[in-house]
Amino acid sequence: MNKGDGMKFAILFIVFSSMAYALTERAKPRREVSIIVTKEGYYPKTVSVFEGEQIKFYVTSTLEEPQCMIVESHKVFLAANKGKVSEGEATFDKPGEFAFYCPSSKIDGKIVVMKKAQPKREIASDKNEPAPWTPKEY
Repeated sequence: MNKGDGMKFAILFIVFSSMAYALTERAKPRREVSIIVTKEGYYPKTVSVFEGEQIKFYVTSTLEEPQCMIVESHKVFLAANKGKVSEGEATFDKPGEFAFYCPSSKIDGKIVVMKKAQPKREIASDKNEPAPWTPKEY
């Protein structure tokens, strides 16, 4: 194997590795959600997502005093400081409502996880097709 073959192999390896990574990442639906802590509370106060999505949270604050965002059921604990963005991730596998809050400022919000609609699959042989029309005299 000469030097040129080694370089081709390295390039092919990188291309196929990145394609494999992209395919595995595409298999998990992902949603990014930004949340801002204000003196009125969280903005937005309610976040809607679908079951099975991996959610990436970006949290910041407009207040001088430190705040937070806690989703206790999914072990997400993020600081919310003015001028800084905190990041965290969680996957919501079951439909329902999940609370997030900050105990220091008594503010709260909720994440609504909606059930994904499953497309109904019909088999052609299972359809009840109407009988063909025939004239009444027969």
